[in-house]
Amino acid sequence: MSDMDKAVNNILKVCMGLKESESFLVVYDKNKENIADFLLKKAEKICRKADKVRTKLGKVSGEEPSKNIAEKIKKYDVVVMVTTKSLSHTNARRDASKKGVRMASMPGVTEDMMKRTLTADYTRIKDKNDKINKYLKSNGKLRLTTKKGTDVTMYINKSPFNDNGFYHEKGAFGNLPAGEIGFAPVEGKTNGIVVIDKVMAGVGKLKDNIVMKIDNGFVESISGGKKAFKLSRMLKRFKDKNVYNIAEFAIGTNYKAKITGRVLEDEKVDGTVHMAIGDNSSYPGGTIEAPVHFDGIISKPTVFIDGRKIMDRGKLVL
Repeated sequence: MSDMDKAVNNILKVCMGLKESESFLVVYDKNKENIADFLLKKAEKICRKADKVRTKLGKVSGEEPSKNIAEKIKKYDVVVMVTTKSLSHTNARRDASKKGVRMASMPGVTEDMMKRTLTADYTRIKDKNDKINKYLKSNGKLRLTTKKGTDVTMYINKSPFNDNGFYHEKGAFGNLPAGEIGFAPVEGKTNGIVVIDKVMAGVGKLKDNIVMKIDNGFVESISGGKKAFKLSRMLKRFKDKNVYNIAEFAIGTNYKAKITGRVLEDEKVDGTVHMAIGDNSSYPGGTIEAPVHFDGIISKPTVFIDGRKIMDRGKLVL
């Protein structure tokens, strides 16, 4: 069995738990048709009904698909979204999840990424997530620091999300490749400095760090090199304060993932953390809607929860 066959088998059988009695839909855009066809061909051999539907090529992550697509995805048991820009933080996806559809989003996925990260042992990833999950207590105070200047505090909001790659229950949703665990910080209470040193969604891999000053849950300033300027200019165009909301904190746990400049994989890299700005309404306790959700990847983080160190420069010390 080739690595691609193993990856597709992992997606459909291990991660999504697709059954013979179920229906399956893959949503794709013009850049991802080859991957969609891999999934469709395998799904046709597993379940009673398998289809694909092409959506428009989005301009930014979080852009809503057409009404026809939004309605169609509600009619299937399992939906995998293989798109260039993310449909994760959209009302269309949230509404389908509420209807009980099991869904996985794979924005920016490549065949190379699939062969690497989706042949991983997801039981191993789940075990690591479960260890971290024990420390993510509601209202716990989390402090994140790095040698490059990050020093930010936030509070854990309700239940964390556990993106371990197993989406077998009705309404389950997450990314594939999976391998992260985190939460939406309590709104309005995140303060400090965040230094993004690896990748920033919207602008890609970084040569110069992006420095964000955060005050009461919102980014107040962005500084750094050319990509910091590009990010700042991009966000200003939305004319929406919510794009500056501190939306997410998460720890990467996929041991096969590596930094590539593609956030879908970058945010899963074991030993990194990421923080996101913009929409948090897809997370437990999140109420802020925004037209974007941009993740920034941070290397060699040190993490404290209620004063207890759980990670030291990227190594778990649980």
